Amino acid sequence: MLLRSIFLCHLKLTPVTYRPTHNKSLPPPDQVISTEARNILLRHFYHKSEEKNLFFDSAASVRCLSFSAAQQNLSFTASLHSGLLKSGFHSNLFVANSLLDAYSKCGRMGSALKLFDRMPLRDVVSWTAVISGHCHTGAAAAAILVFLNMLTEGTAPHPNEFTVSAVLRACGMLRDEKMGRMVHGHLVAAGFSHDAFVSNSLIDMYGKVGSIVDAEKLVSRLSCRDVVSWSAIISGSVLHGMFDKALVLFTRMLEDGILPNTATMLSITQACSLMGEPSLFACVHAWLVKLELHDCAPVVKSLVMMYAKNGFLDEAIEAFLQFDLPECHDPDLIAALIHGCALSGSLEHGKVIHGYSIKMGFFPCTIVENSVLDLYAKHRYVDSAHLIFKRMGNRDIVSWNSMISCFAKNDRVEEALQHLGQVHDASGGELALDFVTVLGSIQACSTISSLERGQILHGFVIKAGFDSDSFVCNALIDMYGKSGRVGLAEQLFQEMEGTRDVGSWNSLIAAYGIHGDGDSALRVFEELRSGGRRNPNAVSFVNVISACGHSGLTMEGYECFKSMQRDYGIEPAMEHYAAMVDLLGRSGKLGEAEEFIREMPVEPGPSIWGSLLGACRLHGSVEIAERAAAELSVMEPDCGVWRVTLSNVYASAGLWEEAAEVRAEMRRKGSRKEAGWSYVESRGMDKFKFVVGDTRHPETDRIYEVWRSINEHLADAFVESFDGGCQAVPYEIGMSTRWLKIE
Repeated sequence: MLLRSIFLCHLKLTPVTYRPTHNKSLPPPDQVISTEARNILLRHFYHKSEEKNLFFDSAASVRCLSFSAAQQNLSFTASLHSGLLKSGFHSNLFVANSLLDAYSKCGRMGSALKLFDRMPLRDVVSWTAVISGHCHTGAAAAAILVFLNMLTEGTAPHPNEFTVSAVLRACGMLRDEKMGRMVHGHLVAAGFSHDAFVSNSLIDMYGKVGSIVDAEKLVSRLSCRDVVSWSAIISGSVLHGMFDKALVLFTRMLEDGILPNTATMLSITQACSLMGEPSLFACVHAWLVKLELHDCAPVVKSLVMMYAKNGFLDEAIEAFLQFDLPECHDPDLIAALIHGCALSGSLEHGKVIHGYSIKMGFFPCTIVENSVLDLYAKHRYVDSAHLIFKRMGNRDIVSWNSMISCFAKNDRVEEALQHLGQVHDASGGELALDFVTVLGSIQACSTISSLERGQILHGFVIKAGFDSDSFVCNALIDMYGKSGRVGLAEQLFQEMEGTRDVGSWNSLIAAYGIHGDGDSALRVFEELRSGGRRNPNAVSFVNVISACGHSGLTMEGYECFKSMQRDYGIEPAMEHYAAMVDLLGRSGKLGEAEEFIREMPVEPGPSIWGSLLGACRLHGSVEIAERAAAELSVMEPDCGVWRVTLSNVYASAGLWEEAAEVRAEMRRKGSRKEAGWSYVESRGMDKFKFVVGDTRHPETDRIYEVWRSINEHLADAFVESFDGGCQAVPYEIGMSTRWLKIE
């Protein structure tokens, strides 16, 4: 925080008394070749070639090849090469080097190497062009191999500063610090250590391999530090996640009197975006305006994306409209704006940008379509998201992951698992499941307790090597816990000896809590506390308090709640207070639970009063239930869930008129509780989803006959379990039979 304060203070106090200088001079007219002029020259070139009276000389040929290299125009380069072979200029060393450079920049290293091998004479430019060409095409290892051949070949010239710069770039691309240091040693021995151009290349190499300390030493030793030196080390710091360090270096750069350029500001904007510090965004924006970079498309894009990716949608749109450049209308930027709509929860803005993207021709485009799909998924518009998905012509693994996750999070689990099975076939075998797909699918199995399919996914996890990922293993522990196989959950936990994180402990504690084994949950929680390697987090305490509540361990749960803030400095959140109210309520301490709520340091939410109302239903406390319902009526006046619970409290106490009145009020207001549903799966094949009183199954009569038989056996056992004056009588609400204990 101190570093950021210094950075902010410096940005606000440093006057900008100088402006970037732009070279506005144009090249000589004979060096500018338009497309039309190129075609005229080519036609003239071929006609004169046949007459052996050439228009071109070697200088003009070099200029044409330089133009072709800059445009990366392979067909033009090949045409020039053909003409040069006819004219004989291909044997000219300068022309051959230009041709070599043109092929390299067009990505045709095969043609470039053939030309290089056939060159009767090679100078340092020839070797440098090949090394740079390999770097340009991403073949960094091949670039270093060519450099080694250059050093060992007896007739090869000595490298110059441009050669070693290309080699250092290759070392940075490979992230090979050892090779970079070896090249550095060679440069010192060869006398390049005082060359400013080479020094900047060394700084860039050390920055890219992550050796920021060495890069900083080189910057400090430079007598003529320039913007390239500072930009290289700042970029390296951002690349390796050292965002605070990047801001410190940026501040030192300003103190050094060096004005940032486009590359510097792109790195700083990225650093501030990844840090997610809103206090820095306005300062960066101000600097971009002061530096007159508002007409630079990459900078404007980075600014808009910084705002959008951190949920500052209004600022992102304002910047987008303020610096409206045609070059900024690209898929990445549109996708970032839509992502900002998803983060900020602005569906209406998202729909507008969706329409704009269609109008501007960004459909079909996978990255934009994925962002729109994610937008609708996050706002629970599942059908809209699925429609986008179905219309996509080119789905990648992100598309499938978003759709599977959308189905799973919106209780359409069966469709999520169906899409999981379609990933491989629908893509023609080109797409492979990644850990995000697997994670979402396991969570879907957890939702419906689908043990068999969860075990199939577990097998795939082992086969695909995802069993070393702690997130996937934690999801498997959760799935086994919710599917009733606590033993398998514990076994998997034990096998995670080297990869356990606090989430692993939390998943196992939750698994024990679901099955009412509070003693085991407390044992695991104590192991987490006493292990010393990791401390419990907020989720740990929610899980263990909930487990104690389901097991009647009231004092133990209360002690865990007190230790949360006392021993670990974790401020209780609403979830912790709700778990405590549930703990006290389940044990019948309804008065203590209500008093606990009244003394809460924060305003209790609906989940708190809902927990108390649910406990009143268990223990038949009408007065406290009415007070809890009164609070809920203020917080959620249109919600039907608490009204159903209150009605059931009245029914449990035999207050049938009050229960009927609550139900009648629900009908008048059009309020209803969404029906709960259950899911039956047999051998992973036969599946049926049903609600209370469901009659859609073809064997409905047989199902209810068995159900009544089970109910009768339970009723007999229930009545016999009470002493003398106690009995249980059945009463019905709708199709559901409930048992009321009467003293």
